[in-house]
Amino acid sequence: MKLPLLLVCIAIFLRTLPVLAQTEADGAHDTAETPRESNALCAPLETYLTDGGAIDAEIQGEIVPSTTADCDRQEPLAQTEIDGAHDNAEATRTESDADALFVEASPTLAQEEVTNAETYPRIGGDVLFRFAYDGDYDAEAPRTESNDLFFEMIASPEFQFTERFSLNAEIRLENASPPTADRYFEDQTLFVRKLFVNYDVNDRLSLQAGKLTPTFAFASLVTPGMYGNSYNREIELIERIGFEAQYTFDAGTSGQHTLSASTFFDDTSFLSDSLDLGGRRGRNRLSDGGASNTESFESFTVALEGSEISRLPGFTYRLAYIHEAAGEGDVADENGFLVAAMQSFQLGDGQSLTLIGEIAPLWNFEGTADNIIYASAGVVYQTDPWTMTLSGTGRWRDLASGDTFDDYSVQTAVGYDLGRGTTVELAHEFSRAQNVNSQQIGFRFSQVLDLD
Repeated sequence: MKLPLLLVCIAIFLRTLPVLAQTEADGAHDTAETPRESNALCAPLETYLTDGGAIDAEIQGEIVPSTTADCDRQEPLAQTEIDGAHDNAEATRTESDADALFVEASPTLAQEEVTNAETYPRIGGDVLFRFAYDGDYDAEAPRTESNDLFFEMIASPEFQFTERFSLNAEIRLENASPPTADRYFEDQTLFVRKLFVNYDVNDRLSLQAGKLTPTFAFASLVTPGMYGNSYNREIELIERIGFEAQYTFDAGTSGQHTLSASTFFDDTSFLSDSLDLGGRRGRNRLSDGGASNTESFESFTVALEGSEISRLPGFTYRLAYIHEAAGEGDVADENGFLVAAMQSFQLGDGQSLTLIGEIAPLWNFEGTADNIIYASAGVVYQTDPWTMTLSGTGRWRDLASGDTFDDYSVQTAVGYDLGRGTTVELAHEFSRAQNVNSQQIGFRFSQVLDLD
């Protein structure tokens, strides 16, 4: 009986002294704001490993999975804490009543919480600007030596109409073709690489439709360095018109896994052309032939990927199968599969080591009678703000004539993160294309701007 009587006395006292009540309310407001500020420690720490696609993978193709502060998980209360909470239940109930009165009397705090909530429609994504140089040297004929200075831009806006429905795009400014001589800001072109809608049916199932990149390639999307995807990007299914469904399921300690399936054909619409800014790609036509250039949904992929496996911390895998129907004048349908994996080790003191591996054999490559195998491997060492990469891809092509191309690309790269989305990078590449050798050195200065 003493506690209710005490509360009545306090209430009468506050009613008779409104000035004192207002002072106490202000003090409570300051106290309520303190924990909110401490939540800044839970902001995610993202690690960018420069150009390769976001595992958006396109994991935005160009970013490996980030390390974040695990601030959302809380350990269960110890039994002693539960007992203590039970003993203080009556006091907690009284404090909750007081908090409710405070919120009722604090419209400003309530308004702040409404303002911080996400509203729709809204625009997100980012834009990458890059100043670049490539120098080819020590080239055997018919390859040529050249100096190439150019700009690149990758704009990836996301128009979020509702919490579950969005329109996504990727617009690129880059060179229209490889250099044949010294070139300075020439042969540039602007085009749409992606334009699709995404609908999240629920937290597990998402659907995509439009101009997109069906899930298949892996190493070219996660390997950093400007030459980390010189050959293996050839198996990326870029600029396809189609549909894709992705279903994610939680296997508990066995990890998170995503099963994806897509059907598509090569883009032959006006979006396959580009805006001439010194160079132009030209529109893709049905008569050009090539795998999946059919204007009908005869081609498909199926992929399974997973991570967050408790017994294999830092491990990610992807298994995929591809079928691309033959186009006009082609010999046969292309079929192939892919096995890829990535293992990251946290070494402490902001250091990490990542191993990447992938193999992808393809039969009747691009609708021809040739068979080809892509094999990629990479080692990435990171100690903030430095990223060092050694990676390579072998490309072995058995020609219908009986000859073979034993091609490869090996790069070494060093990147430095200047902060605020700015990075610089130097790289060197040994390459062999159609049994002809060459070397290349390059520089990149990149700036990423958020659209959020």
